[in-house]
Amino acid sequence: MSASEIVKMVDHAAAMNDRWLFLAAFCLLLVLCGLVIHWLVQHLQGLLAENKASHETHRAAMDRMVNTQNETALKLAVCIERNSLALQDNSFELRRFKEAKA
Repeated sequence: MSASEIVKMVDHAAAMNDRWLFLAAFCLLLVLCGLVIHWLVQHLQGLLAENKASHETHRAAMDRMVNTQNETALKLAVCIERNSLALQDNSFELRRFKEAKA
């Protein structure tokens, strides 16, 4: 469109009844609102996809962390059990040593 065509269209619109001008403005507003809504929906879908990927990554990291904690807790339980047995042996040896001295 050239500048002269745009000026002719504006002159034609200005010469028309106010009702037609309102309808044209309303149609333009509807089209603009439709474009904005379309852009917002596309943006929202992108955010949802990004959120889902982030959630899955977070979930996998949490699973790895829980598994590591469970393994560490199991190792700690084994260590405590071995230390308890060693302390029992030491207390037995200490009693025997005290009895041998007395």
